[in-house]
Amino acid sequence: MRFSQVHKFAVFTLAVLGLAALGAGGELPLPSLVGVAAGVAASWFVEGDLLHSERYARAWNIALVIALAAQTVRVLFFGAEALLTIVEFASLLQVNRLASRRTARDYQQITLLALLQLIAATVLGGGLSYAVCFVGFVIATPWAMTLGHLRREIEGNYLADARAGRAGVPIDVARILRSRRVVGAGLLVGSSVLAVPIFMLTAVIFVLFPRIGLGLLTVRGHGEGTLAGFGDSVDLSGHGTIRSDATIVLRVQPPDVVANPPAVRAFRLRGMTFDTYNGRAWSRRPPPSGDGARLERDGNLYALRRMPDPANDIAMTVFLDPLNPPVVPVLDGAVGFRVDTRFEAGFPRYADLSIDLDDGVSYRGGDGTGLVYTTYLPRVATLRRRPARPDASLSRYLQLPRGLSPRVRELAQQIVGTESTTLGRARAIESRLAGWRYTLELESGGAQRPLEDFLFRTHAGHCEYFSTAMAVMLRTLGVPTRNVTGFLGGTYNRYGRFYAVRQGDAHSWVEVWDPVEGWVTFDPTPATGGSPFPQSGLLAQGEAIYEALNLRWRRTVVDFDLSMQAQLARRVWHFIEARRGHDTISPRLLRRGRSVGSRTPTVPWKRIAGVSALLVAAAAVAMQLAALRRAGRSPRGRILPASARAAQDLAHALDDALRSRGVARPANRSPLAWATELQRRGSDLGPLATRVAELYTAARFGGAELVRSDVDALRAELRTASRAPAA
Repeated sequence: MRFSQVHKFAVFTLAVLGLAALGAGGELPLPSLVGVAAGVAASWFVEGDLLHSERYARAWNIALVIALAAQTVRVLFFGAEALLTIVEFASLLQVNRLASRRTARDYQQITLLALLQLIAATVLGGGLSYAVCFVGFVIATPWAMTLGHLRREIEGNYLADARAGRAGVPIDVARILRSRRVVGAGLLVGSSVLAVPIFMLTAVIFVLFPRIGLGLLTVRGHGEGTLAGFGDSVDLSGHGTIRSDATIVLRVQPPDVVANPPAVRAFRLRGMTFDTYNGRAWSRRPPPSGDGARLERDGNLYALRRMPDPANDIAMTVFLDPLNPPVVPVLDGAVGFRVDTRFEAGFPRYADLSIDLDDGVSYRGGDGTGLVYTTYLPRVATLRRRPARPDASLSRYLQLPRGLSPRVRELAQQIVGTESTTLGRARAIESRLAGWRYTLELESGGAQRPLEDFLFRTHAGHCEYFSTAMAVMLRTLGVPTRNVTGFLGGTYNRYGRFYAVRQGDAHSWVEVWDPVEGWVTFDPTPATGGSPFPQSGLLAQGEAIYEALNLRWRRTVVDFDLSMQAQLARRVWHFIEARRGHDTISPRLLRRGRSVGSRTPTVPWKRIAGVSALLVAAAAVAMQLAALRRAGRSPRGRILPASARAAQDLAHALDDALRSRGVARPANRSPLAWATELQRRGSDLGPLATRVAELYTAARFGGAELVRSDVDALRAELRTASRAPAA
């Protein structure tokens, strides 16, 4: 293997991995990624005389200046994200280095830029694709750094010898770089082995020093995509095609998955409510008394219908991807939530959940990574939602569009017949609509009045048509009704042991107000339209594996913080105690990190460990500084001359004397400045301090040589001054 080609392959591998890590975040614009990728690919073929052309280098310099100016204008005048524009420019700079590589310094710059791209990717992304790129970096970085060091030695030493005439014969450095005998497979394998301790050290550092917050550079969650069913309106003419979207929106993890769980479970997750229909689309009117209030919170528990009881309620964990707006989908029958506490700057941050008058739950202050929350459901069915609201507010749910055909009310009256109860009328209409045909073809979408076309001509449509028809017909009969959008679905992922709810599982149904039971859910859509999004085939199995790994990565790496570190420490403690034979601890409790039995540790181990770590770190720093001082080195590691060391010792003696006299030098004042201040105050130590400070400054920073007798005389005067009464 030729040395130059192996080195080229190593640095290009790092450059491609850096670009892939940035692309995995999904935040950089696609044109930028495609352009940079094309530039990296084209730079591979730039060789020979072109690399040494002055005109070629000048063209690149002009291009970089223009790009920098363009990025600056985008930030200042067009509101572009500053971090993203910097990353884009750094990517272009990487292409420039790859296409202009000539010396070892250029290759080192390429390696450094690739590492900076990896760091930027931790801010912009952090998904499973980033993990793959990170592993590639751990393997390829030792190659690039080792070969870069060899190239620098070859170019530095051999070229220097050739210029000085010490080699005896001319040295062809280019021929050495083309040689196949400089590096072999053993060097690459040995360098790769270095990745093992590097990876282990990285893992240890990650566990011991968890992230305490996403920081000021976080830009995740700024995408423009809005998941279907959670916009400001729902249009009947264009909402049916989402059924084909297999994007996973959230994952539901039941508490105890049985041995053979069903492949499909219809989880109903309530999202947003719409009260106003204009004949073609649903929208939301502002509630008469504002947007609602924050949910009642007790620690990390939140009350929806009541405060959860973790010991008795059924707990289901939901892993929610970012939604816009940030709606919290609520499982049917939920009584409350638990949201794990996040830590920022070492302090706990509790989720800010609020509920509006339409029973919609949302969260504020998201960091762009979505939300993980546990939903609690009662083991025994309880009363339905019955919020206390005045009857006047129910008029919002009786609104009808202008120009509604009287045939709609006639049809509703015909369906309900002699039924007089609210719920009886709702069941009658639900039963009639459920017998019609579900289709994703917008057969009534082009009609001027799509609802009437659906009711009296096609009798076919998607879920929005069925829910709209039921809501409007009940309103014509004076029954308060609202249209609800959310998700109805769940396909089991046996690799991750969770149910995936997809974009295609978006659904619409209605809630009917009953004076006795409150809001009651009805779903008039035929069964074929409410079934979860199906998955099958080899590709689906591969996607299931990827999603399981992605969730595991999110839970163990992306969301790792101080609370998870404490859980891990508890598990280690319980494992050690179990090995000692003090306790018999079940695997289930070990997984939860809970203590059992009468030997539950009461010592505050977290605080002790934290204080101990700080003391050890402080002691290590103090020992290092003392060792450097004893070795005659400054804290920066530079060897000091003998006169400078003597001057430093003299300055320490001056500080001791001043401290004993009660006029200690402040940390932000130099010895000479403080001596001048003492002179101004008229202190008897002023003249002596000035002489010592001037001598210290001249020797420490001016390179002056000290006379041993002068130093000894000043030391004696300082000892005498320190014994005098305090000033």
